[in-house]
Amino acid sequence: MKIFENVDIQKEKSSIAFLIEEALEEKADFAKSGQISLQIEPTIKNSYGIITKENEITRYSVTLDVDYRLYNKSNKKILLSNKVSATSDYSAAVTFTGFATEMARRDTYERLANTVAEKIITDVLISYSREGSL
Repeated sequence: MKIFENVDIQKEKSSIAFLIEEALEEKADFAKSGQISLQIEPTIKNSYGIITKENEITRYSVTLDVDYRLYNKSNKKILLSNKVSATSDYSAAVTFTGFATEMARRDTYERLANTVAEKIITDVLISYSREGSL
């Protein structure tokens, strides 16, 4: 998608921001340095869901909210500003090792990163088609 050839990604230094950046770069050819910047600010919310009667399995619900802005670096004009969200769940059983639980959590974060990356790219493409250019 040529639209992203002049767009670079700016993010905070966090593991979820890194996963979102990876997911974005898998889906489109972003520039290493461009005239336009995509600034992402992710927020994770974890909550406990269902706990079985025997206290054997805990279900965790994770929500990822990402505020993002596309702006022109030279004139600081905001071209697009929006928020996207995604929710996913994972379970942890008493019989799981800490490693297995961590892998389930990590897999959930990767799914969330992919989902929000798709939403961001879709929003940018829709905006681009309306405006004609970034």
